[in-house]
Formats: sequence, structure tokens, C-alpha cells
Amino acid sequence: MNEATTWMCLICGWIYDEALGAPESGIAPGTAWADVPMNWTCPECGARKEDFEMVQL
Repeated sequence: MNEATTWMCLICGWIYDEALGAPESGIAPGTAWADVPMNWTCPECGARKEDFEMVQL
């Protein structure tokens, strides 16, 4: 099993953790970043998916 990765919003610093998902935004826990819809936006600042970068926590 692949380890879940984390992605950080470069605009506000909000972290998307694949293991946790973003249930408040309709993204179920365990959702891989590649499976997050392209039209999804950061729940904190509204940044687009392309404004996120993979980070090691």
C-alpha cells in the first residue's frame, strides 16, 4: 500500500492529507490527490488545485 501524501496550498498554507481527505469539501478520506477533481478549490482561500505542492510532514 502506498503511503498517503500531503499537499500544501502555496497561497495560504492549508494542508491536504490524502489519508484525511477534505470531507467538508466533499472529498472522502483516503482520496488520492490525483483523484481530487480539477475544479476543486482550497477550502481556506479558494486557490486552485494547481496552486498546491506536495510536502513531507
